[in-house]
Amino acid sequence: MTSWPGCPECEVRRREEWAAEYDRWCKTPVADVPELVASWADDTDPRQVMVGGSGLYRFRCAKGHYPRISPLSFLDGGCPSCKAAETRAKPHYLADVDPEVASQWHPTLNGKLTPHNVLFDSKRDVWWRADCCGFEWQESVRDRNKYQRWRCPKCRTILDSLAWHDPGLAAEWSTSNPVSAWKVRPTASTSFVPEWICSVNPAHVWRASLASRSSGAECPECRRSGKSRVELAYLSAATQVFGEARSGVLLRDNAFSTRAVWSADIIVEVNGRAAAIEYDGSYWHSPTAKQLVDERKSLDLLAAGYVVVRLREDELPPLGIEDQCYREIRVFSTTPQPCPVMEEVYKWVNQFLSKES
Repeated sequence: MTSWPGCPECEVRRREEWAAEYDRWCKTPVADVPELVASWADDTDPRQVMVGGSGLYRFRCAKGHYPRISPLSFLDGGCPSCKAAETRAKPHYLADVDPEVASQWHPTLNGKLTPHNVLFDSKRDVWWRADCCGFEWQESVRDRNKYQRWRCPKCRTILDSLAWHDPGLAAEWSTSNPVSAWKVRPTASTSFVPEWICSVNPAHVWRASLASRSSGAECPECRRSGKSRVELAYLSAATQVFGEARSGVLLRDNAFSTRAVWSADIIVEVNGRAAAIEYDGSYWHSPTAKQLVDERKSLDLLAAGYVVVRLREDELPPLGIEDQCYREIRVFSTTPQPCPVMEEVYKWVNQFLSKES
């Protein structure tokens, strides 16, 4: 991606701070730094070696490696062998690092090359095909994430768009907007206030910023002042069974990839592990757009380490999520059984956590 120049004043300050810190290390013996003493394996007396010195000395890391390295380098970066192993273990292929770009890989013109054997920053020119219009072009893998970052250079759609990140929300993007959902990013500022069409009731049309919709704002005409009687009954049962339950909690986590913020129907905790319980009523969750939102929300919560249980009314299809931390339970709005259902949730979560430990 394009790198932008930093603030000159901040850069000067950082250099001055580093110079002062380095000067301190040049006067500090290794013997005064517990982390270095614990790994010291050199015959030289650590009281005679300064941390900021340029000499190479023998250390022993926790995994049994014996690198010869300067004390400050070992203090800052640890064992080079371990660091190299960690780097090799990280995904470097295009399919792992950038699934969106990988999805445009031309299926027939790249020979034996695939997104699974080409590095994400490769300078090799390969063939791409846009799924929007079928346009084909050659460009290096690295350049796909530089400059304009076009998804399709002919249609001028962009990478990391709203349509890619949050297809459920993009399905409510009105065609009357000046640009499509493939040409805006989820939290971008636009020169116009976007129009939205409710996926539950298309007669509901309103305007709202991208940022507010990406933060969870729903259709103002469908928005209810509170939870339904059925949802309140399940919340009460969760409190009774789990001892404590919270509702409407706004969740933020760096692992979220679809939205920056999600609101949880019910959050409980079992042995220090948070579990999110979502109630999916058939009327509100039957549109395809809402099912996409349910799927993306579940995947984000799972990525953030939550155990996820969705209580889906019997008319709704399964979301097709395969994860050991995820479960769907069928419920019935006409004959709700909040306490037995929550007891089933409690039993499953406990059994899952006991197996995990």
